[in-house]
Amino acid sequence: MWRLVLTVTLFSLGSEAIVTCRDNNDREVDWYILYKAPGEKIQDPRNPQKKIYKREIKYIYIDSTQRVDMVPGTTNYKNLINSSAALGNTLKPILKSVKDMPRNFGFLSYSDQPPGCSANPKKFGHSKGVLMVEQNSYGVWLLHSTPQFPFRRDQNTFWPESGFKNAQTFICVTFPYNQFRNIGKHLQYIGAFPFDYDIPNDFHQELIEATKWVQANPPTTSPYLTLTSKGQQNFYSFAKQQSKDLTVGDLYFTIAKVIDSDVAVQTWGCQPERALSYCSDPNHRVYNIDIINTNTGVGSWTPSFDHSKWCVTKNQNKHWTCIADVNRAETQYERRGGALCINNQRIRGMFLNFAGLTEDCPPTTRHGFHIMDIDPDCGPSPDFSTDTLMG
Repeated sequence: MWRLVLTVTLFSLGSEAIVTCRDNNDREVDWYILYKAPGEKIQDPRNPQKKIYKREIKYIYIDSTQRVDMVPGTTNYKNLINSSAALGNTLKPILKSVKDMPRNFGFLSYSDQPPGCSANPKKFGHSKGVLMVEQNSYGVWLLHSTPQFPFRRDQNTFWPESGFKNAQTFICVTFPYNQFRNIGKHLQYIGAFPFDYDIPNDFHQELIEATKWVQANPPTTSPYLTLTSKGQQNFYSFAKQQSKDLTVGDLYFTIAKVIDSDVAVQTWGCQPERALSYCSDPNHRVYNIDIINTNTGVGSWTPSFDHSKWCVTKNQNKHWTCIADVNRAETQYERRGGALCINNQRIRGMFLNFAGLTEDCPPTTRHGFHIMDIDPDCGPSPDFSTDTLMG
């Protein structure tokens, strides 16, 4: 009898808070945002006529703690993303076989560009993320922009080879179990494509249905859901409508209207028919960012090297920053997608600072769209890059 009690007690202690966002030192945090810089292109020592990308990754890491080195201007960043840094630490619960996971644990990885294939763009949304949930306890929602991530549920191979080239963003939030009912609804609204999952049958029905490709139309009158993290931080999860009309189908104009502020937007600079800044509504302008400047050793770059999608309010009385799924282009207006937005003055100030230079409003336009020159920096889609990587 005593042996049974001891076993149950040890199991409870060992499983406590296994599902949480974790920092570079494996400490629990309520949330973090990670902004990975573009890879450095160097000369191939084996072929001087060829350029390759180093396997080194620089990124800015910001989290929910109030340490001095986490304030704007003195951000803390590491040189590598690996199994002992924030992403690897957070993903540990799924970097194993399903049979080794606890019964009360479920996970779901979704992506329009999973490892080895692409989801049908006419059916599924342009969205990427990972959910890990412990029933009646806490879970993690990790929303990101990196194709083929996680590449494998293995601590040594979860980072995809194609992820070295372009800048990417990640936002990780620790939510109570009850919040995953609405997160499941969000997955249905954005048409998430689940490519790796194990959700027990007694979890929230919305999560179970998301694994079965059940989709729903997001409400037209209220395009967002309110979420509250374990640490009581407020978030909005946006799900956009599908329409060729920019004022309906552009996620970032939708966000600008709801939050009631102009927004500065970063999306992939090599997107075909990338939309220009939108200036027709003087109260809700959407400014494209032309230069990202971190003002740190991580560096500066242009959207041609940045596959991330995010926006930040320009109104000084609105403190919202959104990590998003979709680019700004007519083809994207017709696809499902969304964003997770944090209401935090410190983060908003940091991302507004990242928006080093924005496009003029109104911009010089040609048929309403940028005409992309043939640019070797854009090259093939970042989703399945064929660039050689340095070993």
